[in-house]
Amino acid sequence: MSSRVLMVLDSMGTGGTETYAQSLGKPFVEKGVSLHYAGADGPFHQEFIRAGYQIHLVASDLQPLSERKKVLKQAYQKVMEQEQISIVHVNQTPSGILAANAANELRIPVVFTMHGTYYPHEEAIELAQLCDAIISVSKPVQRYWLAKGIASTVISNGVDLERFHPQASDRARGTFLPNVPEDATVVTYVSRLAWQKASVCNMVLRSTKTWPAEWNKVHIVVVGTGAQVHHVKELARNLNKMRGEVYIHLVGEQTDVLPYYESSDLVIGTGRVALEAMACGKPVLAIGNHGYVGLVTPKLYELAWDYYFGDHDSIEKPSPHLISKALQEALGNQEELKQIGRMGRAWVSSVFPIQQKGEEILALYERVRKGERG
Repeated sequence: MSSRVLMVLDSMGTGGTETYAQSLGKPFVEKGVSLHYAGADGPFHQEFIRAGYQIHLVASDLQPLSERKKVLKQAYQKVMEQEQISIVHVNQTPSGILAANAANELRIPVVFTMHGTYYPHEEAIELAQLCDAIISVSKPVQRYWLAKGIASTVISNGVDLERFHPQASDRARGTFLPNVPEDATVVTYVSRLAWQKASVCNMVLRSTKTWPAEWNKVHIVVVGTGAQVHHVKELARNLNKMRGEVYIHLVGEQTDVLPYYESSDLVIGTGRVALEAMACGKPVLAIGNHGYVGLVTPKLYELAWDYYFGDHDSIEKPSPHLISKALQEALGNQEELKQIGRMGRAWVSSVFPIQQKGEEILALYERVRKGERG
């Protein structure tokens, strides 16, 4: 199949949506796809190039808004014509609306991946009406938008199992976490520090107030940045001061989170973070935008997937007390925790390999190119 795919994003940031697009590069290129990116620049620029994307920077600072939209739409259209694009894949609004309108005028099929329930309803419905097929990354996302009149196909995020895998840590923890003792137990929180995920991070940090005294070798590492990072920094600074030592470490935005997974004894996260950490053989405490799911053990696999690890649905609302209790139970038996990590790797390997997800998306592309609705 000769496909020329244009992936459209707002920018090449370091969030889950951007990682989704970047991760599809490998399986697409392996299948002979000519892969193109259109959108603003960002910290993931080199990662997109390494993934096989040809980069077309599309941005405009023109005012008023109506003029900016016109310029952006023309820029998308120019890329589509010059590169003879056969499929346009959009992921966000408003960039997706502009690109989809441009593609519609050129009669190029459009696929829209819905990454959550956070899209403004009117914009999501408008974009869906411009598309030939819609993908939901989880069952709750599919159910949520179906209630709004938008039907979709569930194709979950995938993980590159060759990149994310258990390692006997060739790279010493001290290289990436120089202020964390080598014999420390490390709990890592990975997320964008905005909206509810920043609140969850603050709960994780506050949970340390009720840790038992003998937990003085347990350290928290926070990976990520966002609109509320200053609140997280202030809380971490105060808690470190109360303890009289630095045990909470904020490492900021990272384009490569793999070393931090490798350095962890337990990862707190949701969605793609949960999948990547489990692929690395790390146990995961699943807490997301929607709420709390818990330590992801085999008996919770189906529920965790159905709830997208707390991002799109949950068992209950999180609290510092609940998180503290869950951490104490999980870290109380290190051998059992390692076994949970090994079993998690096996599950992710069987259900979420990126090659399989890439093939499912390419099959969807082929259907819409034949004129079928996705």
